[in-house]
Amino acid sequence: MVLVHPATIEHFDHKWMETSFRQDVQEEVANRLKKARLIHGYSQTQVAASLHLSQSAISKYESGLVMPDLLVLLTFCHLYGREFSSYFDCPFFRMHLEGLPPTGI
Repeated sequence: MVLVHPATIEHFDHKWMETSFRQDVQEEVANRLKKARLIHGYSQTQVAASLHLSQSAISKYESGLVMPDLLVLLTFCHLYGREFSSYFDCPFFRMHLEGLPPTGI
């Protein structure tokens, strides 16, 4: 447990911390999406067609301009398998991924 003086908490910039954390997560997801796609040898166009998204959406996710929502992350986990889903290993994702048929582009 960390004890912090109440005055410190009052002056702490929570909004800055949230924004900083969000940017870090978004960049990490972007890097991992691109890496998983390259490992599989897929083009952005192939991934977009497979997931029924635009190629520009895939580009924005991989460049970190846009953070994919939860359902889109789940579809990426399904498409890329362990190369991507291991980063999001939680009961919710496992439960939904187990019953899905294999994918392939």
